[in-house]
Amino acid sequence: MQKITEYIVNIVLLALSTISKHVSDSVRIKIGSLIGLCLRLLSKKRYNITYDNIKHAFPDKTKRELESIAYDSYRNLGITMFELMAIPSMSADELKRKIVYENIDLIAEKQKSGNGVILLSGHYGNWELLAYTAGYFTGVPVTIIVKPQRNKTADEILNSYRTSHNNKVVSMYNAARTIVSELRKGNMIALLADQSATKDKDLFVDFFGRPAATYESPAAMALRLNAPIVMGFAVRQKDGTYTVRLREIPFDDIKDREDAVSILTERHVKELENQIRLVPGLWAWQHKRWKHTPNE
Repeated sequence: MQKITEYIVNIVLLALSTISKHVSDSVRIKIGSLIGLCLRLLSKKRYNITYDNIKHAFPDKTKRELESIAYDSYRNLGITMFELMAIPSMSADELKRKIVYENIDLIAEKQKSGNGVILLSGHYGNWELLAYTAGYFTGVPVTIIVKPQRNKTADEILNSYRTSHNNKVVSMYNAARTIVSELRKGNMIALLADQSATKDKDLFVDFFGRPAATYESPAAMALRLNAPIVMGFAVRQKDGTYTVRLREIPFDDIKDREDAVSILTERHVKELENQIRLVPGLWAWQHKRWKHTPNE
């Protein structure tokens, strides 16, 4: 039964990929929104997790407001997935119209240190487009750290989209050596650090008023290799395009502190939270972000 399900998923992905490459941006938005609705209806349990996460994050909002954020979150998931399938077929001019960086030169400026650049983001807006274009627009080689899909064929299909312009991908489960190697070469690492980490190995950081297990590796690598962290979010506009404002997360002032990793982690988590608060429907609330507690 599982193999049959995986086969159907693969066929659907290939069909959607073909469609996505041949329709306009506005149609992609509509179809992506429909995909998001389908994802929402597929699992009541997952929707309940989504709604509960939003309710805890925004206790003062009404039920209608919370449901609206949940709806927008699913919609964003569908749009991001559907747009990813079209990215490899877009020309450079099309991509530059699709996503506009207000200060893309920050990456090149930070790369001059020779220590590489850690491009950090979250499952917000179109994170796939952000990672894909950051290296393409700057010419800086990018290795994208990804969480492998259970369906191997689907995983291969998705990674083929991500690597169509010479980006590389590596599994988050065996990425440590690759990250060190690429940063020492002066290249860029793109990763997301907003999913729940391990309860006994990583850090608990305040996120929307609750302690959340958070990966310490981005901060630890940055401090160890003196590699700047540049954070950015692809924010969808009303016309379906995206804007990105890059920001460096500083750590020169804490390098010699024993708790430097903790402080730097808190800083990039707060940056993510601030962005989510601006447009909460663009974040993926479906994840069990607070599944661990410090007292477990």
